[in-house]
Amino acid sequence: MNFPEAGLYHVYNRGNNSQTVFYCDEDYWHFIGLCNRYLTTRSQVLAWCLLPDHFHFLLEINPAGLERIVWGGNEMPAITNGFQLLQSNYAKKINSRQKRTGSLFQQKTNAKYLETLDDALKAFWYIHQNPVEARLAIKMSDWQYSSYSDYCSMRNNSFCDLELGKAIFGLSEEDFVREDLADRREEKLGRIF
Repeated sequence: MNFPEAGLYHVYNRGNNSQTVFYCDEDYWHFIGLCNRYLTTRSQVLAWCLLPDHFHFLLEINPAGLERIVWGGNEMPAITNGFQLLQSNYAKKINSRQKRTGSLFQQKTNAKYLETLDDALKAFWYIHQNPVEARLAIKMSDWQYSSYSDYCSMRNNSFCDLELGKAIFGLSEEDFVREDLADRREEKLGRIF
């Protein structure tokens, strides 16, 4: 993954060959626990969403996340190492339980630098709208495997930096409740990817 500078990034990946990566409720929560372990020490997580075959994160990468480290003989930013550890540790558990071998995720995790606050806000809503677009939920708050419920104060167990997210985007809890019913697909999301 390429992180040329500190800032806001949309990071995403999917299952190898678009295969399922989260098979049951326990898998989602195990992955979330690993995110807390491997991502929050290297970045501020502003939004996240896990779907059956892929994931999305909106991260603020700080200088500590860009520090160069050596892992497996390769030099990389600390945040890249965090994603490698996250995906490899998760894959080990799933491969063992599913009696499968090989890559669970596509080899290349994507990191899109969000140059403007408008791009970051579009990514924020895009990430949270994903389950609705995939017809997995009617409203954003219906999908329990995203940070949206935390922003609506319906749950309080996220590894997401809610206060920073609200401050960056100038949003309040009331905004999230109101937006839960809004259709953001066309006019506000756009194509930034």
